[in-house]
Amino acid sequence: MPAGPPDDGPADVDLVGPKRALRLQMRAIRAAIAEDPADRAARSARIWARIVSFVPFAEFAQTSRVMLFDGLPTEPETEPWAAWCRDRGVEVLLPAVHGPALRVMPGDVDPGALDLVVVPGLAFTADGRRLGQGGGHYDRFLARLRPDCLTVGACFTEQLVRELPTEPHDQPVDAVATDSSEGLLHGRGAGRPRMLCKPRMR
Repeated sequence: MPAGPPDDGPADVDLVGPKRALRLQMRAIRAAIAEDPADRAARSARIWARIVSFVPFAEFAQTSRVMLFDGLPTEPETEPWAAWCRDRGVEVLLPAVHGPALRVMPGDVDPGALDLVVVPGLAFTADGRRLGQGGGHYDRFLARLRPDCLTVGACFTEQLVRELPTEPHDQPVDAVATDSSEGLLHGRGAGRPRMLCKPRMR
């Protein structure tokens, strides 16, 4: 599968330094976690369990379209997540970089057809703010989703921070799933129902 894309939008000059420093710090943290593959796999499984607890896949399995990401060696391991979805009849799609945009593959699916998007990142806050790699791909992509499409950030606990330098184009996520025992953190979607959109006829 294609590697996960870079992301984050054009930077405000005053925030370039703080964002760069935080990216370096978070990349080092992820690299340290990746040194123990068994621990990474176990922690990735806990992250997915948090997501499953938030989304009632069973109710909408035959009509749901989920976009995951192809985890880099330092990101959560997503192959088991994809297998879990496919075993239950949930359609799994992946992002692919095409110039400044993300395409939903296979089939170049309209982002408006997605029900759930699981989003990678270098850092998140509990209220759903996100720091990506720096290319703006996910910020532009998330802005194209339906309002009722759920977006969940996936990261290791060490990637949660209290504050993030943010800009107007930065797109938050509805919730953040980590491997922590605290479970799933509700971001901008704290008051939204724990469900995917209503089933669609195809």
